[in-house]
Amino acid sequence: MSFSCDNIEHPEIRGKLGRIARVRSMARPPVCLPNIHPKAGLESPPQFVAATKDTIVPQLTAPAMNCGMSVFRTTLKKEDFSPEFLKDFATRLRSGVLLRESKWKGFLAWLGTYEKPSTKYDLTREELQSFFLEGASAAARKYGVAPEELGYMEYGGNIITESEQKDIDLGDLVPRSSWTNGRHEIGYNFGGNHFLELHTVEKIDKPDIASAWNISQGDILMFYHGGGGHATYHLGRYFGRREKNTPLEKFALFFLKLMFHFGTPESIKNFGARWHAYFSRNQFPETPINSPEGKRLWQSIKIGLNYGYAFRLALLARINDALPKGKAHFVWDAAHNSIMKETIDSQELIVHRQDAMRVFTGKPVMIAGDVGTLSCLAVGKDAVETMWSATPSAAKEIGKYIKDGRSQKITPPQYTLVSKRKDPELIKKEHYTSEGLHAVVDELTKSGIIEPVVWLRPLGGIKGH
Repeated sequence: MSFSCDNIEHPEIRGKLGRIARVRSMARPPVCLPNIHPKAGLESPPQFVAATKDTIVPQLTAPAMNCGMSVFRTTLKKEDFSPEFLKDFATRLRSGVLLRESKWKGFLAWLGTYEKPSTKYDLTREELQSFFLEGASAAARKYGVAPEELGYMEYGGNIITESEQKDIDLGDLVPRSSWTNGRHEIGYNFGGNHFLELHTVEKIDKPDIASAWNISQGDILMFYHGGGGHATYHLGRYFGRREKNTPLEKFALFFLKLMFHFGTPESIKNFGARWHAYFSRNQFPETPINSPEGKRLWQSIKIGLNYGYAFRLALLARINDALPKGKAHFVWDAAHNSIMKETIDSQELIVHRQDAMRVFTGKPVMIAGDVGTLSCLAVGKDAVETMWSATPSAAKEIGKYIKDGRSQKITPPQYTLVSKRKDPELIKKEHYTSEGLHAVVDELTKSGIIEPVVWLRPLGGIKGH
């Protein structure tokens, strides 16, 4: 198997894989995708896929459910881009976003005891409820986005049916910190390794598919990595004991989770199951999906996924409000942190993806490069070998190629202009050749997982909270 985890040599990754191997409900050998790499604070390595039978193991993916990737096509051409255009667009995009607050206010907001001031894109409590239950369709209604955009999102941006909505008690699923924080900064997150980048179509390998996706040479497309948002950040940490927290956060969370999970007589009946799932020092607790607590945990995951889809549809609304000219539309939107029920080889399994995207035959697959290299937009093929999964990013592999000299600076020099909130002037990031990207894309292509359609050259980026 080309993507066997038995081939991994990195000691930190091997250590995590060894602990994962103790998960008793694992139904298939896990998949290690190209560009798999270690990341502090995560129980499972990025670019990893695991499938269990009848159990949910949240630690097999990241705590922030439905962080994902979006590609937007625009009506703009390369010649429309300039430093002035990027500055104007970034300024408009940041308008209405609150300035960073003090650490104390930030911690109170994290606890859910401090209410931030409202801004243009913020939600009422009722609107937040609709985001949880209806996903992207609720965001389209809120922000006046055409319903047709939902057709370019996996699952239409919603994984909860109307009949399932009736069985969901949000009061039992959503902690106070998600209710308060989840209404703010919808569709705005470019911090950490999250970004919004503007690219031009440099090369088209499959003109017929590109045309079907309304993509032409010289078009400006946008890549976004992010989502999840505040609500899923907290949901993931309440429904699991996670490493990705500071010592102070872990201390506070212990008592907050006690009150949240054991505040009713009904919850005491499920004390053992809840303690095992959310407090146990077992690094990979397995919760049966058909148990009372498993059904509750599964609902928390589904509302988190829906919120993430709504979050990125809100970004589309922000982009169109901020563009000085032109219009943006989805090419494709998908989660890369997810837990889904899927049928693989005629068997219903629970597929856990950690920084890995679901591949749909004939639909777009985004593989981001680095801020100074090409990126690839491909089409999904027969991905059964990877449990219908693909790598969303080649950045770590690109970094290795640059570090050891296998990639060189492009001559004559080319640059990506990056706007950061704290910097008044644009930052220039020099371009390198893209051997690291091609290494990742080639491995997926040779195995028949994807087929490259379009190669994109970055022009500008937006970073920072």
